[in-house]
Amino acid sequence: MMKIVVLTGSPHHPGSSEKLADAFIKGAREAGNEVYRFDAGRRTSEFSLIQLEDNHPGQEVAIEPADVVTNEVMPKLLAADMVVLVSSLYYYGMNAALKAVIDRFYHWNHELHGDKKAITLVSGYGQEDAFASLKLYFEQLFRYMRWERVGGVLAADAWNEEKLAKHIDEAYQLGKQVK
Repeated sequence: MMKIVVLTGSPHHPGSSEKLADAFIKGAREAGNEVYRFDAGRRTSEFSLIQLEDNHPGQEVAIEPADVVTNEVMPKLLAADMVVLVSSLYYYGMNAALKAVIDRFYHWNHELHGDKKAITLVSGYGQEDAFASLKLYFEQLFRYMRWERVGGVLAADAWNEEKLAKHIDEAYQLGKQVK
């Protein structure tokens, strides 16, 4: 059994990336895994962004209010065996809410490095080349974090319900394979 943290960024309900996340989680739970999900796009009022702290000029630090990322997400993420990042494509990148949560990794940077598997679930409208920047970002993030990328689903044609259904099944099957 793996401990899996699924972080989503889209505020759209029910959106295409949410459908990918739902399918992956269903498969992962059927395979006997423990799954925690945080929908950042619908909970932005519950956490703060990284900011500069006045008494440490030039250093970014996470503000430590009693927010959901500090109290709920990070303990789950630190204990996780796998991280699943879920986003729809926004101007060649990820959702701002998901990026804000990833930026909060900074405070726990050393504790998060290594020993995790990673998966991406991405949806959007457009050709696959529109996703090149986001793919590169995830590749660099995983390399930096020393997380092993073990799979992903790219639903570049999420506008097409028939094709999206195939990607949803692909996400479900990917979840079922996680052990």
